[in-house]
Amino acid sequence: MKVSFLQEFLAKFSTGSDAVKNAQIFVEVNGKLYDVRRMEVHEHTLPIIGHKGHSSHRLVLKTSQPSNIVLPEKLRKDY
Repeated sequence: MKVSFLQEFLAKFSTGSDAVKNAQIFVEVNGKLYDVRRMEVHEHTLPIIGHKGHSSHRLVLKTSQPSNIVLPEKLRKDY
């Protein structure tokens, strides 16, 4: 997923809504939710198509220990 896709997705929900703007970010791993504690941008050697000499970056979400929140099975599936 690209950061621009995430920005577009969040813009649909955060315009005029403080609830989503103040929402806490979690990452799901095997049905457990991990609280995102830090975000880092790393350089990456993957070239950007159409931009010779430029490489992409990656956004890394650093998590804490898993929470006690376990997702229901129907929410774990990909669409």
